[in-house]
Amino acid sequence: MGCIKEVINVKTTALVVKARRAVSNQRGDFYISDAVKIILAVVLGAMLLGALTTIFNVTVIPRITTEIQNLFG
Repeated sequence: MGCIKEVINVKTTALVVKARRAVSNQRGDFYISDAVKIILAVVLGAMLLGALTTIFNVTVIPRITTEIQNLFG
């Protein structure tokens, strides 16, 4: 019975050590994923800004211009 407790204790200790190593991982894997997220956010933001600029330049501003000209002309 004591032998089983020792085996369980050794395996539990090994599992705890593996978990601590995984949590305190400093190799840079998380930095790479964070960088990819930031780059993706910047690219999507630029695409959204470009789409909104195009929409305003093509549809909204010409319509406002014609409405103002019709109002005063």
